[in-house]
Amino acid sequence: MTAPLFEARIPFNKYHMSLKDYISISRKKGQAVMVAVVFFILIALVIVLGVTTPVIRQIRIVQGLQFSRQSYFAAEGGSEDAYYRIKNNLSTSFPEALSIGTATTSVSLTTTGVNEEEILAEGNASNYIRKVLKDITITNGFSFNFGVQAGIGGLYFISTGSSILGNVYSNGIVLGSNSSPNSYNPITGSVVAAGSSGSVSNIHATSSVYSHTIDHTTIDGDAYYASTLTNSTVSGATHPGSADQPQIAFPITDSLIAQWESDAAAGGAVTCTNGTYTISTNTTLGPKKIPCDLVISGNGTTLTVAGAVWVTGNITISGSGGTGVQMKVADSAGDKSVPVIADNSSSPTTSGEISASGNSNFYGSTGNLDSYVMLISMNKSAEQGGSNLAINVINGAAGNLLTYAPHGQIELQNNVTLREVTAYKLTLTNNTQVIYSIGLAQTLFTTGPGGTWKIKKWKESF
Repeated sequence: MTAPLFEARIPFNKYHMSLKDYISISRKKGQAVMVAVVFFILIALVIVLGVTTPVIRQIRIVQGLQFSRQSYFAAEGGSEDAYYRIKNNLSTSFPEALSIGTATTSVSLTTTGVNEEEILAEGNASNYIRKVLKDITITNGFSFNFGVQAGIGGLYFISTGSSILGNVYSNGIVLGSNSSPNSYNPITGSVVAAGSSGSVSNIHATSSVYSHTIDHTTIDGDAYYASTLTNSTVSGATHPGSADQPQIAFPITDSLIAQWESDAAAGGAVTCTNGTYTISTNTTLGPKKIPCDLVISGNGTTLTVAGAVWVTGNITISGSGGTGVQMKVADSAGDKSVPVIADNSSSPTTSGEISASGNSNFYGSTGNLDSYVMLISMNKSAEQGGSNLAINVINGAAGNLLTYAPHGQIELQNNVTLREVTAYKLTLTNNTQVIYSIGLAQTLFTTGPGGTWKIKKWKESF
């Protein structure tokens, strides 16, 4: 007997699961696998994003820095191009647009005062903006680069209490007052004694020393010498056999000083009494020529110099009492300085001398740290082997004072504090300090020929 067809069906598996059930279960397993795969992908994406996002952010930062640098150098290049053209009298047209690589720069020029202009350059690379500002001015073409600059006559410390804060350049010797290491005269900076006769002795230099010979010297930096190094302590390296440094000229030429004298004379001459012009009350002077000796005296007497002063005799500044004589630059001069010159060409070795004593104080114009009184003597006694002093500053004189004697000797004594000294020969005694505070910036004067355009101030503008 034939069995029914359904009875002849063989079970799908050993569990007697129907095909329909198997398919249902398989679908559920497939869905679970798909869900697991989706979760895995999501987790993988989270991990990848977590790793790549900081990388992408860092790439963008680096790109931003790169664009910023391009903008800066474009701005700097634009300002330098404008400055070069102005300085060399080339054709200019502002505002000026330049392309530097993938960046652009726009340069403008603004007049800010008499012989003063402002260059503003704006660099742009992919909308990253950087600006550079240059203030430029016409100068007399010289700079004071050293706290003390001495000629062939050299630099001499006469007492252990004297010091110099700034670099020293001498065309002659540099000699301290005591050979004991504990009493060396300090020079905070580098020391150069130029030429084959250059020598440095009894000095403690906080930086390097350059000289033909060095003896009894403490050097915190390196020692460069052509001949000998004896009885010295060097913290840095020694460089025996080094070439002698060249003897260099003074920063202000005689011709420029003659121009200042001419400018002073153009302001007219004062009337002298018995060969002397005396100031004992508050006075404003300059530009002016004084065809005799000049005496400034009193307690609290203030002389305001508004322009160059040329004295054809001697200058005596003798303050009395606690205040003494006050000499200052007129506020109308702004950040400029004023020369006061003693020069008698008919008696170059016995006249043209300057003496400042009695708590004399010197000031620039109000609020201007770069403004100075400059005392200039054209006396030539020291250069010709004589003993007369060109400038003698004693007894508490201090302030914004520059002293300059290109052919003579300057002596500073008894608690004098100055900003810069230049002389054929220089002696410091009794607790004298020279504190160099000019830096490499050009010192501007109210008179004289314009030397050239110079950068007065540079900064990045935001």
